[in-house]
Amino acid sequence: MRSRVEALVLETIEQVREAVSRQAPGVAIFDTAGCFKGEINHLENLCGTLAKTAVILVGDGAVLERFEASATENELRLSNPLDPELIAEKVGALLSLKMEEKPSEDGSLEKDLKGFLRLQ
Repeated sequence: MRSRVEALVLETIEQVREAVSRQAPGVAIFDTAGCFKGEINHLENLCGTLAKTAVILVGDGAVLERFEASATENELRLSNPLDPELIAEKVGALLSLKMEEKPSEDGSLEKDLKGFLRLQ
C-alpha cells in the first residue's frame, strides 16, 4: 500500500516557516541558487529547526559549505548542476526509511506484532 505524498513549492523562507509550523515535512528540498546572504542565514537557521526532517540542499558548492557547521545526519548537500534523477532517488530512499514500521512507544513487541497481524 502506498502512502500519499504531498509536495509544496514555496518561494520565500517566510512561506516555508508558515508551512513547517502547520506540519513538519518528511523531506524538505531547498534550492539555494540566487539566494542572498541574509536569505542563506535564515535558511541555515530554519534547517536547524527541522530536526526530524530530511533536508536536501541544492546549489553552489561555496554556498553549501556554509551549512557544514549545522549539518545533521538527516542533511544532504548536492552541488549544481541540478540532477533530478539523483534527487528523486535520494527522496525515494528517505521516504522509504520514514515509512518503515516503528515500534510502539511502550516498547511492547508483542503488541506491535498483534497490531501488524490485526489480532487486536
